[in-house]
This record gives sequence, C-alpha cells and structure tokens, in this order.
Amino acid sequence: MRNLIGLLVVLAAAFLLVGIYVAPNQPELRAWYRDNACVHLDKLSAKICEPIRKADGA
Repeated sequence: MRNLIGLLVVLAAAFLLVGIYVAPNQPELRAWYRDNACVHLDKLSAKICEPIRKADGA
C-alpha cells in the first residue's frame, strides 16, 4: 500500500513538472495542457500554467 501511495505522489509530481518545464516548449503538449489540464491545475495554483500561457502569448 505504501508503494502505491508513493507511486501516485511521484506521478503527480511528474505531471506538474512536465506542465511547468516541458510543455511550454512542445506545441502539441502545450495545447493539451492548456485545453485539458490547466482547468484543473488552476484550482491548485495559477502559477502552474503561467509558463504555458506565456509561451502561447496569452
């Protein structure tokens, strides 16, 4: 059970880090994060999707 929780934490952290550092440089990934993930990530913090919005010029 502890391994499963640890895996979920690592996956969530990876999802956030990809959104912050990788997605702004990849047009297809950036569009997916902007359209699908940022709606939910903005509930946590608006700063998570800020690099994606800057890369789009919005």
